Amino acid sequence: MSEIYKLIHPVKYFNDYISRNVRPDGRNFYEHRNIKLNVNSIQAAEASAVVKCGNTTVICGIKLELATPKAEDPDAGFLVTNVELLPLCSSKFRPGPPSDYAQVISNIVSDIVINSQCVDLKDLCIISDKFAWVLYCDIVCIDNDGSLVDACIMALISSLKTLSLPTVSYDEETENIKVDTKVRTPLKVNGLPVATSFAIFPFFERSILLTDPSAYEEDMCGGNGANFIVCWNKGFLCGTHKFGGSSLSIEDEKEALKIAKQRTQLVEKLIDICIQNENIEQ
Repeated sequence: MSEIYKLIHPVKYFNDYISRNVRPDGRNFYEHRNIKLNVNSIQAAEASAVVKCGNTTVICGIKLELATPKAEDPDAGFLVTNVELLPLCSSKFRPGPPSDYAQVISNIVSDIVINSQCVDLKDLCIISDKFAWVLYCDIVCIDNDGSLVDACIMALISSLKTLSLPTVSYDEETENIKVDTKVRTPLKVNGLPVATSFAIFPFFERSILLTDPSAYEEDMCGGNGANFIVCWNKGFLCGTHKFGGSSLSIEDEKEALKIAKQRTQLVEKLIDICIQNENIEQ
């Protein structure tokens, strides 16, 4: 009966729960969903990770390629991120070229990685102005049930933390290049950026902040995805993004920053433990 009520009167259904200080899935306003993480799941990739936040599920795989650095930045490599939203993950998406929303998510993920400075592109340079690594980070969403950026960043950073670069030798006389895949150097990752999404629901004369919103909650809060995203890296704020929805008061913004900072510590611990367990098994 509740599902029929939700289908016929979605807004009233949502309001009924909020008025009782609880969300439709039973969480309180600041409670996060459970997170599951698995690293090195894809054998065809140099590094990979699968993340499940609630029902939101994404897979990240990293492939390596050698390229010539840019002329304006001869000592830096490349980190290319791409997020793909398959029709499988949500009824909102259709086959064909990437949707506007997919491009927005890709840009947000790229901005967070760049602003957090978790990877120094100069570490990807092999020989100045000649050879550098290109990291192609492809993220595919299998199930989109809200807070997509959180899961994408978690999968990407977990993959980068397990990535190792092959040894490359270059003979200047013969200009021959040799790649030794058996001798590898772990990629240096500075910190561990974590994104936290919020939805802002206008309830009478006040706005209610919902942490880690589901897709249904995002729709009810009037945004195409989360309304507010905060990213911390080892105690330093490295980005906020505001998208549609209701306005955010100063008090709510401070509360969001506080919640996101606390959640960062939990996610950092989860990723570190998962990687340690993977290393023990190997």
